[in-house]
Parts: sequence; structure tokens; C-alpha cells
Amino acid sequence: MTRTLARRSLIIGALATAGSLALPIACAQSAAGSYPSKPIKIIVPFAAGGSVDAIARVLAERMQDHWKQPVLVESRPGASTQIGTAALASAPADGYTVMIAVSNHTTNPALRKELPYDTLKDFQPIGLIARTPIVAYANPKFPPNTLQELAEYSKAHPRPVNFGSAGAGSMTHLTAEQFKIESKIDMQHIVYKGGTPALMDVIAGHIPMTFATVGQALQNYRAGQVKPLGISSAERYSSVPDIPTFKEQGFDVVATEWFGMLAPAGTPRPIVDKLNNEIRRIIALPGLGDRLTAIELVSSTPEELGEFIKSEMDKLSPLVQQIGLAGSQ
Repeated sequence: MTRTLARRSLIIGALATAGSLALPIACAQSAAGSYPSKPIKIIVPFAAGGSVDAIARVLAERMQDHWKQPVLVESRPGASTQIGTAALASAPADGYTVMIAVSNHTTNPALRKELPYDTLKDFQPIGLIARTPIVAYANPKFPPNTLQELAEYSKAHPRPVNFGSAGAGSMTHLTAEQFKIESKIDMQHIVYKGGTPALMDVIAGHIPMTFATVGQALQNYRAGQVKPLGISSAERYSSVPDIPTFKEQGFDVVATEWFGMLAPAGTPRPIVDKLNNEIRRIIALPGLGDRLTAIELVSSTPEELGEFIKSEMDKLSPLVQQIGLAGSQ
């Protein structure tokens, strides 16, 4: 009788344990089944008006039409995306707050002495969205017309060539630094609080050149306000096939600004999958590229984005060290 009771107690205990383990899974599946049931917020860690904002608004519009729930875009600029990223890290892990991240997410750990979040542990990757190469744009009156001519010009003049970018440690800045190392020429980074102010100073003739994403200066290029010296894609870029690559001009520089969606760590996997599937659906819509000039739409699994972020950190951290920016901000 005692053995029977003991056996029954063990069985009941095992069933209770199994039930307690199954409960979170059932809750997650239930939450995913009704997701989304309230407004979703997409954080943009930059000021409104740039490429990240444009991508977020296109996604928000399509998600809202499909899911019949409001999808809001909230700009949280500052501290090289740190403010917006910290806001995401502290948000509930329920899929109702996400963020569009870019290359700053992978360079900030090397640039910053301290961060209010862990770049890998505090976020759940959802998927890649888009990418675009970097172009070296110059004022039309600046003598060099190619990167090779720029190298020759620099070596023939005693003063360094000034250039702008979207900010210290941005992909535009690091692309310039890679070119500087490859070409062995003297260049001086002029720090701006964004790519647009740097571009405006190039157009005005205050600095001779800047490094920017294709789309950021595409209209200015087509209007003849700036001239391209080279592009950082591995091959000629379809949006601007007339611009020669860095590689074909003899400089081993291939760099890409990327855009990906993140959620807070702990977001239930069924909701992660639902968001990933929605991104893929939107990217596949015909004519979407017309809304996002000179940006290549791509997609990935959450795992692929996570591995890509790790690989970018491993690749860019030594460069940040090499140019003396480690822990400088």
C-alpha cells in the first residue's frame, strides 16, 4: 500500500512538473496566435528623414494594412543609436516594440567604454531587411575624378584631404578609413552629427569630399552637385552602374551599410517567426523597391542575422582599434 501511494505521488509530481513546463510554451503559442492585438512600435535610432526612417515607414505602412493594427514609427536619435537601442532593450519582450538597427549596432561596443545594454544578449534578431554600399562623393570642382586620381592628388599635396561622414564609427566613416589604409594617403576626418550636414558642406565647397550611402546623395549626384569617385560594392551596383568600384580601381575595400530588425531578448519564438515572415512578405511585394531608392532589399532568418551581427563585430572591432577609436566615446 505504501509503495502504491509513493508511486502515485511520483506520477502526480511528474505530471505537475510537465504541466508547469508546458504552461509557458502554451502561453507563448497563445500570445502568438492573437498577435498582433494592439499597436506595434518601430523604433528608429535616428532623426526622421533618413534611409532608416524611410525603411521603417514603408514596413509600418504594409504591416498595418496586413495586420489591421496601428504600426507607429518613433524616432529616438542620439549617441550613435545608443538612445534608441537602450529604449528597445528595456521594452517588454512581447513583439510590440521592435527597432531597425544598422552598422552602428556592431561598432558601438568597440567605440564606447560602457553601454547601457549588452549588444548580443539583450536583443532578439528578427531578420535582415536591406543593405546598400558606400560612395565616395566629391565636390565637382575638386580635381580628382577617380580614387586613383585622389591618391595621386593627395601624394602631390602636403595637406591632408578632408572628408566627412555620417559620424565617427559609422559605416561611412569606417569605409573611408579602410580606403585610407589601403591607399596609404593622408586624409583627415571632419566629424559631423550626420551624413546630411557633411553632404551639404561638400556641395557648398567647405570640404572636398564625403563618404555616404548611395541613396543619401543620389539626387544630388544626378543634379550634378556632387561627383562619385568610387563605390564600395563588390561589383558594379545596379542603381548606379556607371560608378566604378573601389576594387576595380585597385583598392581592396568592400563595405555595406545594412538594416535589420531587432526585438528585446526573450521575445517568444512564435512571435519572432511571425515578424520574420511578415518582413519576407513585404520585401517580396512588387514595386516596393521604387519606394526605397538605391537600397537592395534582402531577407534572412533570425539566426542568420544573429550570426551576421557577430561576424561584423569581429571584423570591425580590430579596425576601430587600428584607427585609435576604441573606447573613445
